Amino acid sequence: MSKMGSFIVVKFGGSNFKNFQGYCEVIAKIKEILEFEKGKTLVLVVSAAYGITDRLFNAVNNFQNIDVRTFLRELYDLHSSLLSMSNDGNSHQITEELKDLENKVFELEKIFDAVKLLHKVPDFAKDLIISYGERLNAYVLQKLLQKEGLDFELKMPEEWIITDGKFGTASVLLEPTKDMIEKRLDYWKNKHSIVPGFYGVSKEGDVTLLGRGGSDYTATVLAYALDASYVVLFKDVNGFLSGDPKIVENPILLEKLSYDELEELSYFGAKIVHSNAVEPLKNRSIPLYVCSFSGNFSLSNCTVVSNEKHLSEQCVKSVSFTDDVAVVQFFGANLGRVPGVLGEISKSMAQSGLNIKFVITSQTAINLIVSKKDLPEVMRVAETLRLREVERISYRTDKALVAVVGYGLLDTHGIAAKVFYQKVR
Repeated sequence: MSKMGSFIVVKFGGSNFKNFQGYCEVIAKIKEILEFEKGKTLVLVVSAAYGITDRLFNAVNNFQNIDVRTFLRELYDLHSSLLSMSNDGNSHQITEELKDLENKVFELEKIFDAVKLLHKVPDFAKDLIISYGERLNAYVLQKLLQKEGLDFELKMPEEWIITDGKFGTASVLLEPTKDMIEKRLDYWKNKHSIVPGFYGVSKEGDVTLLGRGGSDYTATVLAYALDASYVVLFKDVNGFLSGDPKIVENPILLEKLSYDELEELSYFGAKIVHSNAVEPLKNRSIPLYVCSFSGNFSLSNCTVVSNEKHLSEQCVKSVSFTDDVAVVQFFGANLGRVPGVLGEISKSMAQSGLNIKFVITSQTAINLIVSKKDLPEVMRVAETLRLREVERISYRTDKALVAVVGYGLLDTHGIAAKVFYQKVR
């Protein structure tokens, strides 16, 4: 199933870095993978340590009220304690590492001072501040690996990952990123690498976040650029399940998924994999393994995602849902008959950088399904439209979206009937 490339990309999430024991288990897992894939070059992508991203978001959102030095000292103490616990007797080296870490943490002080003077946090400053969770964790893990005799090069996204510049939820420009990496491919081959996940930089040099769960996206982008053999994403669950285990009783572990199935599930609310993470793999047919962190490392115990389409006996592979939906409704007596109305609405939303998840139309209404966070701006744009066919605009937020996904659904009779029967029974 895996390709014959020379790179393996492995991503560890924040839940793997809850405490010092967690870091030890990550290092043990890395050693397992190195033994399993002798002769391959390993690229590690890491999220921030557990809870750090939320702390940084909270600090940004409450920047006027926090004591910056106290906050940064707490941030430093949390990360420095990990290095201190691993003391191997070389006090000089530990002192140098702690000083280096302190300098990295307190780089944020000037940024916070600037935003306090501005009385607001510009988008570029917000993304830069929040990216420090990944930066600091990658540095700590690199030093811990070095103490175990494992030589990993720290490679920062600023040098390699180019985005479209959209703050908060940027998309990676795959071809420019690939070109950048291919020009120095030997540099990647010479040593194993650690890369902070979750962010890249625009062509103008601004740090831009890739959205929540963006470290998955970082991993698949690097796999695309390096033409890796495969990607491993370690998760809290055994693999990809037939439903959210917090909601569905006894969900089934899925052994195989197609890229299209995973893309649909991620788009419609399944949070186990970032919604943009599939495209880079799909473009180069790179297998993705979604694996549990517990137990010995074995690809056979993971969900494998590939370009192969598998028709399961039940047809339905998995169900996902999201309540992050708002329905913006345009009412008018003849909306269904008048050409161009939907086009004008969509054009106005696109020009304002707003994404429409999908559209439902009828004779008397056009319904836009959008993210709740975009609702205020969508309504603002909608109110500026001057379409004589539109008599009234309203919205609803009391809805959820349920997606039933599986290869062959459209060719299998009775699935929709069963879904709706279960709902109304």
